[in-house]
Amino acid sequence: MEFPTDDEVLAHGFRFRPTWWTPRVPAGWGEFLSQLSARERGYHAITRADLLAAPSCHGFPQALLAGYVWGTGDSAFLVGRRARVFRDNDPQRVVDALAAAAESLRAGDTVGAYASMLRGRPNYLKHLGPSFFTKFLYAADAGGDGRLGRALILDQFVAVTLRTVDKWSIPRYGPWEPSTYERWLDHAHAIAAAEGVRADAVEMAYFNLGRKIAAGR
Repeated sequence: MEFPTDDEVLAHGFRFRPTWWTPRVPAGWGEFLSQLSARERGYHAITRADLLAAPSCHGFPQALLAGYVWGTGDSAFLVGRRARVFRDNDPQRVVDALAAAAESLRAGDTVGAYASMLRGRPNYLKHLGPSFFTKFLYAADAGGDGRLGRALILDQFVAVTLRTVDKWSIPRYGPWEPSTYERWLDHAHAIAAAEGVRADAVEMAYFNLGRKIAAGR
């Protein structure tokens, strides 16, 4: 498996239109989207570097939104469904849940932060599953300078690679147990140390390969 360079990881991004998101989130939460790199026809670009910077530059709700924007990219037809997390949860509840999860990260309890956001747990938010809340954890656990914490993204395409290449018994769509998330973190960080790459370069490589496998390529 080939791993991307640091620059390739941080430049990993997608095009989107801020107007797809700003009407669907609480007032003020989406203002930073129009400050991101402008493209033609009202599009802007959001990169992994933007996601990692979001918590320190803008705040935790904006980091969650950045994860949704980055993870959705130019798939405008998905925006309405994915924005339900902002429509169907009280804004203060979103702020409190994200802050509590981030506090667990600051205390070094990465898996505890993950567990707290699963359905039925204290920081669960309606419509927010692991594929997107791990994007938040990944960003919230990183330093504003792009320095990583321990948290990484776990989504369906990472799971596909873990199933197909590493022969894990892991469901494609989750939700994944905290022990599975911990195993993935251990696995990815061990590979990163052995290969001399960023841990999120491992996640990105697993994601890219999983997407190809899922598409039958």
